[in-house]
Amino acid sequence: MPIAGTADAAKWSRGRAGRTLTLACVAIFVLCFDRAAVVGQSNDTVPVEVSTIGIDGRTGTPIVVLRDPESGGVLPVWIGPNEAQAIALVLHGVVPPRPMTHDLMASLVAELRAEVEEVVVTDLRNNTYFGVVRLRVQGDRKIRDVDSRPSDALALALRTGAPIRVVRRILAMAPEFDFIAPEGPNQVVQALGMTVVIATPSLRKEFKLGDQRGVVVTSAFGAARDKGVRRGDLILDVNGKAIVDPAAFFAAVRAVPPREQVRITYWRSGKSQTIEIPADVPPAKPGKGGRVVA
Repeated sequence: MPIAGTADAAKWSRGRAGRTLTLACVAIFVLCFDRAAVVGQSNDTVPVEVSTIGIDGRTGTPIVVLRDPESGGVLPVWIGPNEAQAIALVLHGVVPPRPMTHDLMASLVAELRAEVEEVVVTDLRNNTYFGVVRLRVQGDRKIRDVDSRPSDALALALRTGAPIRVVRRILAMAPEFDFIAPEGPNQVVQALGMTVVIATPSLRKEFKLGDQRGVVVTSAFGAARDKGVRRGDLILDVNGKAIVDPAAFFAAVRAVPPREQVRITYWRSGKSQTIEIPADVPPAKPGKGGRVVA
């Protein structure tokens, strides 16, 4: 699936009129209401990571795959082409010259002195997913839950670094799908705190990778960063299995049972190094913008 690749902040008045305008904008933008019963308690949800995007071979529809490190299970979420592009841009680390819709959403949240606490996929009914964006507004003790399509919520979470969670029972209801990875440089996978892409000629030149086969790390955070993985490293194999593209990396990670170690060999500056990361390591909070480049 080929997926195509800011003005000074407004200064708010500190007077009564300014406060009234701010609160009115929050009310209009958020359209929030108390839905704690829908989201459920925190122990009813599990943290997941956005692992990859592609096409469902059965429907021809773009699909984003969420991975639950705790169980090793995955949840397919069917999305529109615009949302697929929005998610792909963040995973690839592309910053558009002008803000797109979800960039605008993230800017509005920040400008209105709010923060995306987390996004939650809350339900699956009649083949339709439901979700909420949970907002914390400065000076307000109550978390505000905003009804959202999961595709929009995911795109926003990746831009703000917010955690992504799924109601546990939905994972057990995961529909079957036939995942087809994008072709060539459009492939991207995020797992174990690493984002990996195809080793294109330009990346090989930039990071002096030579002709070694493997996939390139474009960002590392959490456990991967703690283990020493850095941007520009070339992953050669996972548990002894040669990695030729991001899809192979994802398959190799998924093949390791939870609570066992994923052994990763990578190449940097002419030397190979091997690390181990637990297959069920919780998703790290990557930070604002979805990327902490190491």
